[in-house]
Amino acid sequence: MEQNSSFAQSASCLKQAVPFMVKYQIPLSPMNYALWYCYVLGKEPELNKKLEQVLAEHSTCPPEQAKALFDEFLSEQDLALFHEMSDLVKDTLNNVEVEINNTLSRSEDFSAVLSECHVGLHQLKKQNVEAGPEIYNDVLNYVSKLTQESIVMQHNALCFQKKLEVAYSEIKQLQVTLSDAQAKASTDKLTELYNRGKFDDDIVKFCNEPSSYQKVMIFIDIDHFKQFNDEFGHQRGDDVLRKVAQKLRLHTEISGQAYRYGGEEFCILISFSSISEAVGFSNKIREDIAKLSIKDKESGEVLKHITASFGIALFGKEMSWHSLVECADRALYLAKSHGRNRVEVAG
Repeated sequence: MEQNSSFAQSASCLKQAVPFMVKYQIPLSPMNYALWYCYVLGKEPELNKKLEQVLAEHSTCPPEQAKALFDEFLSEQDLALFHEMSDLVKDTLNNVEVEINNTLSRSEDFSAVLSECHVGLHQLKKQNVEAGPEIYNDVLNYVSKLTQESIVMQHNALCFQKKLEVAYSEIKQLQVTLSDAQAKASTDKLTELYNRGKFDDDIVKFCNEPSSYQKVMIFIDIDHFKQFNDEFGHQRGDDVLRKVAQKLRLHTEISGQAYRYGGEEFCILISFSSISEAVGFSNKIREDIAKLSIKDKESGEVLKHITASFGIALFGKEMSWHSLVECADRALYLAKSHGRNRVEVAG
């Protein structure tokens, strides 16, 4: 793969590659960037053919398949792509800095001419002689010199402005593309909550960041979810997931983060000043979910009510994030075993 492409070309290819990676849930890693960058370039038809076969079989490109394709068609040098993009941004910034320095240098030259003309005109003013043709010629020469230098300065400033606009546009487009891709890669498509991968990243930060409040993890599981799929079909089951996710999103708008942990199980990471606040918060969500139901599309008759069970775990000083998850899972198990549609706190 060619490594000497321009910033605009690289950014263009990257903007084409990233949506593919998001669509097929490909991790945004240097190896995958290089692989999909090469795919977009289309200079390795055999790579594209094999990659498309993998996608048709798996609906994604598993890590072991990606590694095999990388080893077959690319090299370790291509892993530098991700860093190359960063370097290209730096190069663009360096170019802008050079242009700034050039503009400043030209500004200094203009200032020098301006100072020279100012001094000259001031000296003419001080001369106590009758104004004759010679002094008019001197004045005109100074004015002409200032006019010429002003025109040059304006031209340089206009060129500099255009170069800044191009650089800003390129960097801004790349920033937006990467930001959108990161957001999509962190979001569950069905529920629009954060996904499990995002949870795995956030739980570590959540546990490690200092806080004066009580850190809380809440597991939520939709009761008897399998019955919704069995009785009404998977589309209605997906509707249930979306409805519950909407309630979680509503209650975590101000504080906390909600995730689809997997299947019909959700999770919230949040902080409270007391255990009672955490329980009260969970019960409000539980009561809101209990108002939801599956209805007959024609008659509007309620076919089945939706409920959920909640398990709360409190993060302690000696705990790891693994143990926090285990505690929340135990609390959720208690809620289920004690009748479901209830909130339990891990001991």
